[in-house]
Amino acid sequence: MHRPSQHSAILLLLPTVLAATVALAEPADPAKAQAQATLRAGNAALAQGRAADALAKFTEAYRLFPSPKIHYNLGQAHSLVPGHEAQAYQEMSQFLDTAKNADPELRAAAEKQCKQLRPKVGIVTVVADPPDAALLIDGVDTGRVSAEGPTVLGIGTHRLALRKDAVESPAQTVTVAGGDAIDVRLQLLPPVLPPAAAPPAPASVIPTVAIPPATIEQASTTPATPTSWTWRRKAGAGLAGLGVASLVLGIVEHASYFGKASDFKNAGCGTSNLSLGQNCKSLNDQFNSARTWFVVGYIGAAVLGGTGSYLLWLAPAESSKEGAGVASVSSGMTVNYQGRF
Repeated sequence: MHRPSQHSAILLLLPTVLAATVALAEPADPAKAQAQATLRAGNAALAQGRAADALAKFTEAYRLFPSPKIHYNLGQAHSLVPGHEAQAYQEMSQFLDTAKNADPELRAAAEKQCKQLRPKVGIVTVVADPPDAALLIDGVDTGRVSAEGPTVLGIGTHRLALRKDAVESPAQTVTVAGGDAIDVRLQLLPPVLPPAAAPPAPASVIPTVAIPPATIEQASTTPATPTSWTWRRKAGAGLAGLGVASLVLGIVEHASYFGKASDFKNAGCGTSNLSLGQNCKSLNDQFNSARTWFVVGYIGAAVLGGTGSYLLWLAPAESSKEGAGVASVSSGMTVNYQGRF
């Protein structure tokens, strides 16, 4: 059903296409001559209904010699490719904006084509930050955001984003209806920078504190308090405990001594006769052992108890003397004290 209308459109547009081709007549350089030959091949393909082939030829001709009049040929080819309404409108609009000296009939045909395509496209004005970023439409890089005019999009949903220096902004979804005019603002987010290093800690301040000199009177009238349970006190307490234990041993053995002596006499053993049997000898040994141990116990109690008492009661006095000595030596001196804050 579309074939007759396409052929009729091609036949109607062929004179204007040829008019655009005539603008490249009499080439002055090889590139222009090659572009003219390619353009003619595209016109032939368009006349045969091969719009896709014609589009490829027109694109190559514009690459060889970018004449603004070729935008008309590109717009005609796009208009005959299904789904290329936005590209056709874009090319026709660019032809009208740039080919100011084109044939009036050709410009009138382009204006008519734009009116027919306008209800099938939406015009989106993109404000980009930064303005020199590339515009991505549905993931396709379309180049820098144009400052010369808006972007033409087909009907439907599109995803717009910016890209610059391998940094891409989040995509923004835009739904376009026929005849829409939409303003879209896109911003390229800056790359995430690592957190700044913490400033170095300030240098430690070491103040010098002067201690006022002490007087001899203050040192002599202020007694030094001994530290509780110094090693002397601990040793004195331990020796005193051992002295008590030794005293208990002496008392026990002394009582045992009297008991053994009584047993020895009751057994009929004389002090000078130990030959009356093993029993007398054993009793005599126990008697002598008890006498030895109670003597040792009493002597140990005296020695250990005296030493422990000396350490317990005389150690505080020595501490007081040492404290007084330190105070007297330090009197009349200024001591520098250094601390860290």
